[in-house]
Amino acid sequence: MSDMSAKVVVVTGAASGIGRACAKAFALAGARVAMLDRDAETLAASAKPIEGALGLVTDVAQQDSIEAAVRATREAFGGIDVLVNSAGVESTYTIERMPLQDWDRVLDVNLRGVMLCTQAVVPAMEGRGGGAIVNIASVAGKRISFHGGAAYTASKAGVLGFTRHAAFELGIKRIRVNAICPGPTLTPMITRNATEAEIARTEAIIPLGRWVMPEDVAQAALFLASDAAAMCTGTSIDVDGGVLVSNGSSYQDYFARRK
Repeated sequence: MSDMSAKVVVVTGAASGIGRACAKAFALAGARVAMLDRDAETLAASAKPIEGALGLVTDVAQQDSIEAAVRATREAFGGIDVLVNSAGVESTYTIERMPLQDWDRVLDVNLRGVMLCTQAVVPAMEGRGGGAIVNIASVAGKRISFHGGAAYTASKAGVLGFTRHAAFELGIKRIRVNAICPGPTLTPMITRNATEAEIARTEAIIPLGRWVMPEDVAQAALFLASDAAAMCTGTSIDVDGGVLVSNGSSYQDYFARRK
C-alpha cells in the first residue's frame, strides 16, 4: 500500500498541519511531491527537509495561481497522479456577527479551492490513465464545528457533497475522489484558538484517549491514494478517535448510567 515510488503527488496547504504531514508521508513512500501553500516562508522551511520536494507558493482561491502550480508540477515531474486538497482556514465568528468577507474567505479557500484544484489536475491525471483525489473535509461537515464557526461547517459539508459528485463525474476517467473527515486534530488551527484547558477537556471525551495527530490523517490519505483503495470512490473515512460515535459523551458519564 505504501509504495508510491511511481507517483507524483500534489498537496495543498502543505506548509503546516495535515498538509505537511501528508507531504512527508507520500515522500517517505517514494512519491515525488509538489507542496503548495500561500505562506512562502513556512512552505520553504517545510519543503527543505523533504528530499526532492517542489515548493510552490500558491493561493488555492485563485484560478491562475493554481494553474501555474499545476504547470510547474507537470514540467518538473512529468505528470500528476494524486491530489490532496488540504488547504483550509477557519472563522470563529457567530452567524450574527460574521462579516461577509470572512464568510467568503473561508468558502473561497475551503470549498472553491477544492473545486479549482480538482478542475486543474483532471487533464494531467487523464493523461496518466487515471488518478486519485483526496479531499480533507472534517467531522464538522457531518455535525458542526466547535472550534470554528458556521462558515467552516458549511465549507466542510460542501466538500463532502462535492466529493460525491466529483467521484461520479470523474469515474469514467478512472479518477477516484474520496474524502477524509478528521476529528479533533492537533494542528496550528486548533492551538491558535483553544486554551490548554480546552485542549485537555476535548482530549477527555475522545474514546481512543488522545487527539488525532496530522500523521494519523496522512496515513488515511496514503491508503485512499493507493491501489489498496482501487475500488473506493465517493466515500469518506472518519479519522476521529471515535468522537462521532461517542456523541461528545465521556466514559465517566456513560458508565455512571449503566448497571
